[in-house]
Amino acid sequence: MWYLVIVVRENPLDPKAMKRLRTLSWMSLEQLERLASAAEAVRIRRPNTIFSEGQSSNRVYIMLSGVAKLSILNREDRVLVGLVGPGEVFGVSSLLPNAIRPFRCDAFTDCTVAIVQPEVFVETTLGIQRELLSRVLDATVGRWWMMLVRYANFVGLGLRERLAGALLEVGNKFGVEDSRGVLLTLKLTHEDLADLVGASRQRTTVQLKEFENEQALIRDGRRMIIVPHRLLQRSAERIVAPAQIQRSIEQRSIENVSQQVHNAKRSQAPLPGSRNGR
Repeated sequence: MWYLVIVVRENPLDPKAMKRLRTLSWMSLEQLERLASAAEAVRIRRPNTIFSEGQSSNRVYIMLSGVAKLSILNREDRVLVGLVGPGEVFGVSSLLPNAIRPFRCDAFTDCTVAIVQPEVFVETTLGIQRELLSRVLDATVGRWWMMLVRYANFVGLGLRERLAGALLEVGNKFGVEDSRGVLLTLKLTHEDLADLVGASRQRTTVQLKEFENEQALIRDGRRMIIVPHRLLQRSAERIVAPAQIQRSIEQRSIENVSQQVHNAKRSQAPLPGSRNGR
C-alpha cells in the first residue's frame, strides 16, 4: 500500500503550548522559546516511519501530539518494544557518543513531532555542552542502555544467536585485539555465560563447542578468543555487533583484500627467463 503524504511541515512551535506538556512544564518560558525556535515541527501520517534502526542517532524528538511505537526486528518478525505518548522525549540515544538507532519508530496514530539537534536540546535544557553530557552518560547509563538493547534483541532469538551476541558484547567491553580475533581478558565459566543468556549450562556448553568447531571461538588454554566475523557470518539471525567490534571486522576485511591484491600481483609477475622477465 502506498501513502502519498509522508510528512507535513507544521507552523512554528508555540512555546506556551509546549509548556502545557507535563514532561516539559518544568522548563522556563525562555528555555522553551529557544527550543521552539531551533526545533522543526513535523506531522507524520500513520503508519509512516519516524526513524529506522541502523541510522545514525543525531536528532532528539519530542512528541507534541499523537502516539508512536518503538519496535525491533528479530528474525523476520518485528517486536513491539513500547509506545511513545504526547510530551515524551525520545530518540535519546543521540545523547550518547557515536550512537546508532537500535529501534525503529513508526507513527501509531497521526503524530506531530518536534525535531531538534541534540546539541541544542542539551544546551537549552541543561546549559552545558552536549559533549560533556555524552561523556557522563557513557560512563554511567551507557551500560544500562546496552543492556536494554541486548534484551530487546534477545526476544524471539534462539540460544545460538543470544550467545553470539553476548560474546560480541563481552569482547567489546573486556577484549583486546589478537592476531586470531578478540582475546577475552575476563575469565568466564560456561555457567556465567549461561546465566548471561538465560539458558542451561549444558545447552550453553554444547553451543560453545559448536562455535569451536566452526572456528568462531578459539581456546587458548583457559582463555577464549572470539572471531567476530565468523560469529556474525555463521549466525542465521540478525545480530548487531558493537561499534568497536564492527570497526575491527571492517579493518580485517580491508587487510584481507589488500593481501589478496598483493598475492594476485605476485602471481602475475613474469617468471625469470620468460620473454617478459628477460
